[in-house]
Amino acid sequence: MSRFHYLSREQFFDLVYQHESELFQLIDAFDILIVRQMYDAGELRELRDRAFEWGLATEPSWHPCLDGCPDYHRLHDNYPQAHVKSRMHAFYRHGFYEGNAALMRYFGEIFDVKCRLAGALPGSFIRNKPSDDQIARVNIHHYPCGGGYQAEHIDPVSPFARIQTLVMASQIGVDYSTGGLYARATAQSARCYIDEHAMLGDMVVLSPGVQHGVDAVDPGDRYAWRENRGRWMILPIIINSDYPRSDNVKPREVA
Repeated sequence: MSRFHYLSREQFFDLVYQHESELFQLIDAFDILIVRQMYDAGELRELRDRAFEWGLATEPSWHPCLDGCPDYHRLHDNYPQAHVKSRMHAFYRHGFYEGNAALMRYFGEIFDVKCRLAGALPGSFIRNKPSDDQIARVNIHHYPCGGGYQAEHIDPVSPFARIQTLVMASQIGVDYSTGGLYARATAQSARCYIDEHAMLGDMVVLSPGVQHGVDAVDPGDRYAWRENRGRWMILPIIINSDYPRSDNVKPREVA
């Protein structure tokens, strides 16, 4: 698995809205799409810097995705009960809060793509609260230098998560030197490292069913989550809430 397809924004949206079958031929073959300059690099740096300052100014916490769940940030540090082990600082912003309306509009094209592929109207899910079953959320992940990582895993496939959309918010060779996102079709396949093919502002599009993870970022350095160095990634997603559902499947770590 090493086939990369480099697309402009216009070419990507043409695939989604005019040639959906071709899009899924690529996705189902576990090819990797790189959408160039999906977002402005300077704006993404500002967004991630605001998240970083929020993380320094307030205490980390965790909250299940139920009605009343606040926006929060969490320090993941190999929590034993985690669905997927990781060391990272993650930030969670929810569409059901009016204060996040501008953020949801900023990533609105991605949410609309997910709605389109799910057969839903544009803007669906954005203002849903957890008791509505599915919600829109923006996850911001900081993998600090000194070994920030995420174990290899497979994300659940659902009608509103038929593609994985990962917005690159850092640049290898600038923010960090080694490690980063990789994917492979099977456990027997070689890892295909992605960060060297994608730049700050690009969007990586994968099959949710592909095995992927984040290899340790600059593992020889000291672990420094209080420093704005390392790898950053932004995920606009639609997910099931934590209310009980028969199809409420979580990501699965690959041993």
